Amino acid sequence: MKKLLCLAVVAALVGIGGHLAAEDKDKPKYKIPTIMEKAHKGGANSLRNKVLAGKASKDDLNLLVELYEELGKNTPPKGDKESWKKKTEAVLAAAKRVKEDPTDKDALAALNKATTCKACHDVHKEDE
Repeated sequence: MKKLLCLAVVAALVGIGGHLAAEDKDKPKYKIPTIMEKAHKGGANSLRNKVLAGKASKDDLNLLVELYEELGKNTPPKGDKESWKKKTEAVLAAAKRVKEDPTDKDALAALNKATTCKACHDVHKEDE
């Protein structure tokens, strides 16, 4: 009986641990301001602009995709969640295409269009 109880406790803990891991996967690693700073701050030297200019390393491309994956996990400060989802999915899809082929002019144009600040800020950025 003692063995059965121990086995039940272990099984319950494993189940809880798996559930918590699934919740962590959906929780963003970075908040929106951090993503914007890491990806878009720095003018011509920003990560986004390095990628668009064809000057990004593989690590830069990986980081940009990671940041945009995390962007979609965040909740928009304002605006419709469906709009947020659509915009962040477009940003991520474009970044993944550029990562696959950093010289693809159509992919670069899509990334440039999807990451134009005004396109998201008008709808989703909190007024300061």
